[in-house]
Amino acid sequence: MAGEEIIRIMCPNLGCQRVLAVPSSARGKLVRCRGCGSNIRIPANRPSASDGPAAATPAKPATPAQHKPAA
Repeated sequence: MAGEEIIRIMCPNLGCQRVLAVPSSARGKLVRCRGCGSNIRIPANRPSASDGPAAATPAKPATPAQHKPAA
């Protein structure tokens, strides 16, 4: 593994949530969590900056609903 990038991924099992360190050669493959035994698919592609949270785009403020006055 000399010179190979390490991918850190958290186990999706809510009872475990252990951080796994896997080699980049595991991209697109299934690995087993040593903590709980869950199978985890390692993403095939590295997430790009545009795949991040939508916090970069400001949210539109909610407009109150227009109510007609009671007659």
